[in-house]
Amino acid sequence: MKRLLSILFCAGILAGCSKSFGPYRPSTEDADPEPQTFQAIVTVKQDDSGTLFFQLDEDTRVYPVNYTEPFTGLKRIVCSLTLTPGETSCQVNWFDELEKGALKMGAADEQPDSQGYAGVDILQDWMTGVEDGFLTLHYVSWWGEGTTAHELFLLSQLNPENPYELTLLHNDGGDEALRQADSIIYFDINSLPSTEGDYVTLTLNWTKLDGEAASQQYRFKSRQ
Repeated sequence: MKRLLSILFCAGILAGCSKSFGPYRPSTEDADPEPQTFQAIVTVKQDDSGTLFFQLDEDTRVYPVNYTEPFTGLKRIVCSLTLTPGETSCQVNWFDELEKGALKMGAADEQPDSQGYAGVDILQDWMTGVEDGFLTLHYVSWWGEGTTAHELFLLSQLNPENPYELTLLHNDGGDEALRQADSIIYFDINSLPSTEGDYVTLTLNWTKLDGEAASQQYRFKSRQ
């Protein structure tokens, strides 16, 4: 069953997470390994035969035995899975589809002015990262009563010398700053120039909640 998470994510799922709850790390110590339950962010995909699967990391795919949602194209979900090391089928304990942000490409003079946008703090935990052609961000922002829509989007090609430098902007719609809360958003960045199977350095720039400029680098390889 799908378990919906509000924009103020359940404390037991996100606030209590650490890297031990993140990407699956198979154990090689046990000759007869026990099933492992863990939380992960995965890409929902479909192979050439039409079989749905989860992309667990750049190289690992698993096949959920109880995920009945129809395939409507690539998307990212946060989920709890139970998987026996060495097997390719998994049990889905709960999942929630993540919000998708926009990547806006074009020349610098065609991009929005980055002034006047609200800041965010990006949490550098296991939920933030680049894999499978996606940038996923676990971030903290100010929110009001929950009735005002926020928009986060990426600008590319601001630096003509580096196509892998992106700027994150946050339009809070003039929302009131009543409370801080975390959320997750992902961006499909596979339309950036192909890395031809190699890893390159992806640079993300943004403005923090305190107004200071911030930058973080990630390893990026185009999705095949």
